[in-house]
Amino acid sequence: MASGVTLRTQIIVLHRYAYSNSSWIVKAISPDVGVLSLLVKGAKSKNSPFKAGIDSLVHSEIEIPRYKGNSSLIIPKEAYLQNYFPKMRSNLQSLASAQLMAEILLKLGNGKSHAAEEFKWLLNNLECLELNTIKENSLSLWLHKLCDILGYAPTLSKCGQCGQELLQPADLWPALGGAVCKNCLGERKSGYDPAFLQELGNFANGKSNQRNSWQRIENFFLGHLRVHTGALENLKSWEWLLETRRLAEC
Repeated sequence: MASGVTLRTQIIVLHRYAYSNSSWIVKAISPDVGVLSLLVKGAKSKNSPFKAGIDSLVHSEIEIPRYKGNSSLIIPKEAYLQNYFPKMRSNLQSLASAQLMAEILLKLGNGKSHAAEEFKWLLNNLECLELNTIKENSLSLWLHKLCDILGYAPTLSKCGQCGQELLQPADLWPALGGAVCKNCLGERKSGYDPAFLQELGNFANGKSNQRNSWQRIENFFLGHLRVHTGALENLKSWEWLLETRRLAEC
């Protein structure tokens, strides 16, 4: 992109923190740029033109005058709020899920080549949470889709060795990029519990699973992303999500 142009782009705010007594540093994802670092001067003032447009997890549109593609800290002119997602914020579990998604994207950094898909998929999930349609498998689906966007998704519906269509993997072989069938596994012992492989097969084929199954699948894809990116250790929002789930069961 040419330097010194005015850029108008959508954002979802991933995180923000105070900068002086009057300003915020805002981390946001844009479909055009990837993860942006914004210095929003005077945003704590009651008369600020930004107001709720830079709150965490909002969908906004911002205008950046004299934008340069290599800028490390960008000063936006204004933010135009598109959606505050008030219903999502009123549900602790929905809010925790959204914060986990935001923290993961923040930790993954500025992958410009994947920005449009990451933004679209995050916005889609925030809109679903706002409609109060959170489902037990929603986070599993988001993590799997993110693996796919980044090029890390394991193949689960067919054998990586012989290409046979699978209802259930017999094992997962990272060297083959995913699942392996019973014939190709042969006499070797699977590295995964058969019950989990059945759950994973159901997931791959769009079938229903028990609640605990979805949580095991979440752990699988989260661990898969952690290994391939090396960037997802110590996710604070993951611990909070687990806590909100425990509270909901009480």
